Amino acid sequence: AVVSTQSTGTRADFFSTFFEVLQGHPNVTDLRAIEEAYVPVMKFHFKGIEIDLLFARLALQSIPDTLTLGDVDLLKNLDYKCVKSLNGCRVTEDILTLVPKPENFRLALRAIKLWAKRRGTYSNSLGFLGGVSWAILMARVCQLYPKAAPA
Repeated sequence: AVVSTQSTGTRADFFSTFFEVLQGHPNVTDLRAIEEAYVPVMKFHFKGIEIDLLFARLALQSIPDTLTLGDVDLLKNLDYKCVKSLNGCRVTEDILTLVPKPENFRLALRAIKLWAKRRGTYSNSLGFLGGVSWAILMARVCQLYPKAAPA
């Protein structure tokens, strides 16, 4: 997930003020901020669901509900870290347009990610395939076998 703010929000606010808000939330556990990562991230569990939360400050006065990240103009005048934070979501939007049955793709991708995590082979930082890599592979399988069930 990506937190997008208006042009007034800062990464420092995200990793300080918002971190403190999450720290005080009763459903948030295992909260940690990784500000020095290639893509700065906050990792935590919310009601048992693992979440990687990224920050991107968009050069917009307000963020419309209908915003799609496929618009290349959104990347203009953004700093490098904001562009990197948006890349995963942008790739996901693109992949969903390329698969014949997006719901089958999503279900199969969840299954393969769970399989890889349980075997300790899911992590870019450890040299294994990460989320985008698995998504690209699963998208190709969905393209090759468009009538297959996700199971």
